Amino acid sequence: MTLGLRQRLTLGTLFLFGLLLLSAGLGIFQLDRLSRDAQAILEDNYETARYVQAMQQALLDGDRSVFEQALKKQEANITEPGEAEVTGRLRRDFSAWANDAHAPERLQRDLLEVLDLNLHSARPEERRGPGNGAARTRLALGIAALVLVVGLSFSLGFPSRVVRPIQRLRHAVEEISKGNYRHRVPAFTGRELSALAEAFNAMSARLEQWESSNLARVMSEKTRAEAVLNSLEDAGIGTDAEGRILFVNRKATELLGMPEGELIGRPAGELSDHNDLLRHVLGNTSAAPFKAVVGGTEQFFAGVRFPIEGPSGNLGTVHLLRNITPFQERDEAKTRFFATITHELKTPLASSDIGLGLLERSATLTDEQRAILTDLRKDHQRLLRIVSELLDMAQVESGKVRVMLGEHVMADIVHDATDALHANAMAKRIRFDARLGPGGLLVRVDGEKATWVLINLLSNALRYSPEGSTITLSAKEFGGQVALTVADQGTGLTDEQRTHLFERFAPHSGSGSGLGLSIARDLMRAMGGDIELLRTGEDGTCFVMRFSVAKPGEVDLATT
Repeated sequence: MTLGLRQRLTLGTLFLFGLLLLSAGLGIFQLDRLSRDAQAILEDNYETARYVQAMQQALLDGDRSVFEQALKKQEANITEPGEAEVTGRLRRDFSAWANDAHAPERLQRDLLEVLDLNLHSARPEERRGPGNGAARTRLALGIAALVLVVGLSFSLGFPSRVVRPIQRLRHAVEEISKGNYRHRVPAFTGRELSALAEAFNAMSARLEQWESSNLARVMSEKTRAEAVLNSLEDAGIGTDAEGRILFVNRKATELLGMPEGELIGRPAGELSDHNDLLRHVLGNTSAAPFKAVVGGTEQFFAGVRFPIEGPSGNLGTVHLLRNITPFQERDEAKTRFFATITHELKTPLASSDIGLGLLERSATLTDEQRAILTDLRKDHQRLLRIVSELLDMAQVESGKVRVMLGEHVMADIVHDATDALHANAMAKRIRFDARLGPGGLLVRVDGEKATWVLINLLSNALRYSPEGSTITLSAKEFGGQVALTVADQGTGLTDEQRTHLFERFAPHSGSGSGLGLSIARDLMRAMGGDIELLRTGEDGTCFVMRFSVAKPGEVDLATT
């Protein structure tokens, strides 16, 4: 009959329990014997103590008959080792009592010695004789040693016999988890483990069959994924959580100048030690453009990284290198265009300014002609401001910004910006709500450039605000700065837009060049201030422009 795992555990437990009962029974038996022996000793010693007391009293009274009666009882109650010898000496001294004057003194010593023997009585085993006690002790020790050896052997051997099949099964599970579906579990003797082994082997067989049938499909999916990666116009590099390279597409191998076989599976840190471009891509966390020579030509790239998140946490990172050479060329072309158009417009504007001045000094103009001349002067001033703004943008994009810092009233800057966009706001029935507080806040800025930055912010707010909404402008002074907030009621920014908000050629820029906010921030920093995103969400977006508080009479020319 084959015993199952449960029956084996039950029998093993019962066996250990039986050994425990045997040990407990032996201990109880020994304790009972010791208890009875101790009781007998106490009773005998008590009787001896009474006899000794009676003899001591008779010795004091000089009553020999009473002494002899007590002595006879003591001679019949000898229980302790050495007590018989002392009692015999007591009898001899008693016999000499009548003729020896020192006999009472010896009798007193003998009585004390008998009493001392009973007060410090020996162990029960010694009273029964050394041979009998030693035999019982050896028997008890032998039984205890036997129980210990059997129990220890069973405790060490039985669990291993039970656990060994489970360990084999665990090893089989580990092999299956590694993808070794051909591994099988050997047959076990227990009913439960035997059924488990059969079920496990059946599962392994089905997994092996599934692997064989799906291998072609997996390879097809892998080929398709590689084709998608290679079709990307951007260079892509994927790394796992430990920093090993998982995949690279064709663009990446061309850019790095290394074949795919030398990259896949190798630590990215080790490869980057010998490849400056790879080290820049993996180590740079910003999206700042950088230059690289590809195919003998200088091209511009911007690196973007995307973490791969899974249920268990970070699985790796995808690094994309975007070719922004067309945007860079467009930027340079725009800079050249701004420089050219400002240069070309300055000459005719200067000539028209001279002509308008001559006409204004003419005394023969009619009122109608003078009104027309006034309108022409306004248009001329407007063209001059446009040329000045184009020149500022060209300076920003070329990396040099000239700002004339001076004392300006915040309310005037807000009024000029909202007045310039009044027609756009009316077209969408959007209202500007300026909350600038009592008095005029004085700021140290370049008035024209500060107005241009505010116009840029308000233009974005108008573009994304729904019709009939309100754009709120509020100013507050604190810590030596004036903060002007611009809050709209639009749909807010996405996470991607918020991450790359002030970067050139950012993904949120849409069809434009993505330079507006970048140039605006450069201008604000050139004036000693800054521009930041305060918040964004479903209830709208809020930007803050920070200005330095003006000191009366302070004027400065800054170049950056």
